[in-house]
Amino acid sequence: MPSSVNRQENMKSGLLKMHKLWVMLLAVAAISLFSMCFLVLNNRPDIEVPEAKACQRLLSNITQPQKVNEVWSLRHVKLMQTCHWKSNATALAQYRAELGCCCNASVWLAVTQDNTPLGSKIVYDGYQTASLKVSSGLIEILPEKSPFLHSLYKSCAVVGNGGILRNSSCGSKIDGHQFVMRFNLPSVDFPEDVGRKSSIVTVNPSILQKRFRGLNGRRLPFLNAAASYGKTWFLIPAFSYPGSAEASYRAVYALQDTASQSRAFFFHPRYLSALSKYWHDHGFHTRRLSSGFMLVNAALELCQHITLYGFWPFSSHPDGHSLPHHYYDNVLPDIRLHIMPKEFTYYVDMHFHGVLQLHLGRC
Repeated sequence: MPSSVNRQENMKSGLLKMHKLWVMLLAVAAISLFSMCFLVLNNRPDIEVPEAKACQRLLSNITQPQKVNEVWSLRHVKLMQTCHWKSNATALAQYRAELGCCCNASVWLAVTQDNTPLGSKIVYDGYQTASLKVSSGLIEILPEKSPFLHSLYKSCAVVGNGGILRNSSCGSKIDGHQFVMRFNLPSVDFPEDVGRKSSIVTVNPSILQKRFRGLNGRRLPFLNAAASYGKTWFLIPAFSYPGSAEASYRAVYALQDTASQSRAFFFHPRYLSALSKYWHDHGFHTRRLSSGFMLVNAALELCQHITLYGFWPFSSHPDGHSLPHHYYDNVLPDIRLHIMPKEFTYYVDMHFHGVLQLHLGRC
């Protein structure tokens, strides 16, 4: 009997030792397998990690939503923060070719003596049943040639006025770009957030009327505002609607009469009409494209690398806190004219396809 008990105890002891041995062998095998995978993935860049596959799968499923809302935008912003952005020169080249064919910003973005000779007609892009005959007085204040001929800027920042720029600390990053575009004479009181550099600043005639009384009286307030941007080009849509031209002319006279280093040009309505048709043909139906959307498209033709800052059309930050509409005030846009959230979906699409980089949040 004792010998039988001893045999059972010996068998149990042997099985326990075998179990421990198997556990150790399995642990060694697991560690070896993990090490091999790590080495393979780090030495074989052609093998995609699961995160990259997930980003690619989500990218292929991005479509224009039937109804644009903040939920859709936040979902895609979260995806943007998860997936590494990569420039796609081929995709940008396709936009450049298509827009160059229909619109040609290098030639037609601004009204010039070359593209709009004496005696020709300018058709208003916002009111196409009306036109203006080009007079000698107008010819005198037009540049001879387009300032954008043969221009291809290496790096462009297109700076919107969105409240998301408030406390962003993006100023130095924006100023690091070769060419900087801004809109509607924005405030320069937040340089640490929006930078100081300006290459193009748009000026709507409505701003000339409201802020500077159409320059009918003293022009010093306008000149002081213009001087705050340093040497820059002001781009004015003087020929979108009848009645906008006179105040626009006075802005040009004011800069020329004071020997300002800055110059004012007029958006060519032919360019704006062609651009509107291009996007209408691609399914974007709006009464009028915003100034921001216009110059983002110009940048697609004129720039090799494009980063958008301050383009966020909602009242809440992606992190959840509330935002003013602009980084400098809370004046809301005219929703009868522009569909900013819809424009934003196109920026998102361009970001995911590597055409441009949409920056949201802090720098």
